[in-house]
Amino acid sequence: MIDQKTKIDTGRRLKRIKGQIEGVERMIENEKYCIDIINQITAARNALEKVSLVLMKRHMESCIADSIQSGDEKSKSQKLDELMKTLYKFVT
Repeated sequence: MIDQKTKIDTGRRLKRIKGQIEGVERMIENEKYCIDIINQITAARNALEKVSLVLMKRHMESCIADSIQSGDEKSKSQKLDELMKTLYKFVT
């Protein structure tokens, strides 16, 4: 479950990313230097990765922690498998 602090934090980050993407669009429309455009795309991608990490941390603090505390081994195993699959996709 996403708490209010995480919601606000990720919302701010996403608004900045949206601005970065709009800036990339303008750069392309204005035929700016390709390397400058690529650098802006890289910055936006890195910012999205940070949003993912914030959300993964929150998931571990809430969903996975709750599953472990519940003592339900099946639920804990499913949550950990789900997280590992997501982490694998994130890093590859």
